[in-house]
Amino acid sequence: MVERKAKMLKNIALKEKARLPQLIKRQRFIQKDIDQLKDLVDRIHKLRDNFDTEISFSASRLQSDRWYELRLIDESQLLQNKLDFLTIELRDLTTEITRVSYKKQVVSNKADEVVRRSREDREARAEAALDFIHTNSRLQK
Repeated sequence: MVERKAKMLKNIALKEKARLPQLIKRQRFIQKDIDQLKDLVDRIHKLRDNFDTEISFSASRLQSDRWYELRLIDESQLLQNKLDFLTIELRDLTTEITRVSYKKQVVSNKADEVVRRSREDREARAEAALDFIHTNSRLQK
């Protein structure tokens, strides 16, 4: 019964250990996306800051400049929203990795404790049996 419990706990620990590389790979992928999005947002902000501000009275020029500026604003907001979402996702994933690591460690420790306790009980029973045998052999003499 005890060995079965220890085996079950070790299997749970192995399951958690197997999940970790998958989660870490996903974390790296999200971090890479976040870095790319930050770069894009910075580039868009630079484009908006460097936007040609020369005075032009041509209606088509004013209209195209305004369209370009609105397009930059929309793209910037879209990328910022995606960046915010991925940042939250990364935070949650990091929390999940920490939780899984802790659970793996706790379950492994419990399995080791069950095995150690089982071994100690077996040794205590064997010692008690030897004491009983020695006591009986002395009484029979």
